[in-house]
Amino acid sequence: MMNEESSSPASRNVVAQFFKRLGQLYQLQLDKWTPHTKGRWVAAIGLIGLFLLRVFTKQGWYIVTYALGIYHLNLFIAFLTPKIDPALDLDDDHGPELPTKSNEEFRPFIRRLPEFKFWYAISKSTVIGIICTFFEVFNVPVFWPILVLYFITLFCITMKRQIKHMIKFRYLPFTHSKPRYQPVASEK
Repeated sequence: MMNEESSSPASRNVVAQFFKRLGQLYQLQLDKWTPHTKGRWVAAIGLIGLFLLRVFTKQGWYIVTYALGIYHLNLFIAFLTPKIDPALDLDDDHGPELPTKSNEEFRPFIRRLPEFKFWYAISKSTVIGIICTFFEVFNVPVFWPILVLYFITLFCITMKRQIKHMIKFRYLPFTHSKPRYQPVASEK
């Protein structure tokens, strides 16, 4: 009786160590992928392509596809939005602002959802979507053209609002690189 009780915490400890080690290996792989932006996005687009191929070949899971599209749209909007929303920050005394005049100091665009987290969320949700296509319970019969029209309408309305916000507060969420200036030739 005494040996059974003492071995139980040890077995739980082994299981906890196993999952902790598994989490460390997973984090190590994520850390290795971090500097490879193009490769990560190619893999994410490949996952989305695999998901769409499965949906088209099996002719079902349109609700899962619609939910995944809405989730990806929400992630994209968070990716395009500044961390400190100028529409909500009406007082000039609180925190940094985006420059509104050409003579103001340049401040880099800080996203609400950083690129790595955007990629990670898209990849993870697409894998979950692929897994859902293996279960018939998620294959709800719907008239898919209505879902497509609704998604296109929602996308257009959301992007129109986001673009108006970008124009109103004069920010561009995409920057290519820091400007580089040529050295001035010295006069002799």
